[in-house]
Amino acid sequence: MGAAVALATAGPVAHAQPSTPRPVTIADLPRLTAELAAVTLHAQALSAALDRAVARDGGLRVALARLQQARDDAQWQLDSRARQVYMAQQVDPLGAWAVDASQPDLRELARRGQQAGLTVDRSLVQAVTTRAQQLGGVQQQAEAFRARLLVQAHAVLADQDRARLLLAQAQQLVAAQLARTQVAAERAAAQALASRLDAQQASLDQISAEVTLALTPAQTRRTQRAARDQAPVVALLESSGSGLPAGWTRSGQVFGGTASWYGPGFVGRPTASGAPYDPERLTCANKELPLGTVLHVSANGRAVNCLVNDRGPYVGDRVLDLSRAGSRALGYDGLAQVVVEVLVPA
Repeated sequence: MGAAVALATAGPVAHAQPSTPRPVTIADLPRLTAELAAVTLHAQALSAALDRAVARDGGLRVALARLQQARDDAQWQLDSRARQVYMAQQVDPLGAWAVDASQPDLRELARRGQQAGLTVDRSLVQAVTTRAQQLGGVQQQAEAFRARLLVQAHAVLADQDRARLLLAQAQQLVAAQLARTQVAAERAAAQALASRLDAQQASLDQISAEVTLALTPAQTRRTQRAARDQAPVVALLESSGSGLPAGWTRSGQVFGGTASWYGPGFVGRPTASGAPYDPERLTCANKELPLGTVLHVSANGRAVNCLVNDRGPYVGDRVLDLSRAGSRALGYDGLAQVVVEVLVPA
């Protein structure tokens, strides 16, 4: 909870509104694809350099992950014990028996049993405290290491952002060409180019996943489980484009307001759901809707679907913090006025 609040409270990075670009035409396709290939190759090289930097201090990440898991395990044991104590508060199974016991040794046995229970509780509390202190020290080292990595990561993310814009333009031109040509040779060439663009999109997705992993402080079981559980839903939302995803329908719950987007400094940070923030996945933050809610968001004549997996934004009256992929799909930098529809399984 604290990590998620800290993530969202800082708010997104401010961005200047870009000038309106010149509309691209089919004549621009060779230039776009060549530039896309160059930018993607550069992003791959930068990502590989980032991965080598992470490997140089892999021991720190392993130690952090182990301590994080040890703290979580200790907290789980303490929580389990607290639930047992709470459930037993109304009825003390030894209370009446201990009072009625006439033999002093039986009374002493009952007293020792009660003291032993208290001692167990104290040891559990101490275990959580100790693990938290150990974790805190390593987390400080990990944050310093992450700050050094961010310098390299920002360059990768800048290339990634540029490549995604080029990719979207190229895909739009190829789709238009396929829609209007009936010449077999031209269709075959366009389909081949569409396949190459799909491969480059997969490459960009892999780069984004690698950068996210590099900047994630620790991969705990909770983090891995959350990312794994969300992956199929997010993949469905991404494949649905601007339409409603298959198997989902409108609930009738609609609201509007201002939306922002997560800046590069949040990449790899744990969201409220536990999954690390990946800027190229269609996710978002909201203060009130249950985690796991699917939204259909519209702005600027465009629409996109996203999964609520974080809390925020906590800046003014903003209603959503979208991932970079979400803001790009809606065509905005900085802020946008959005209409949000809550979707439910059909």
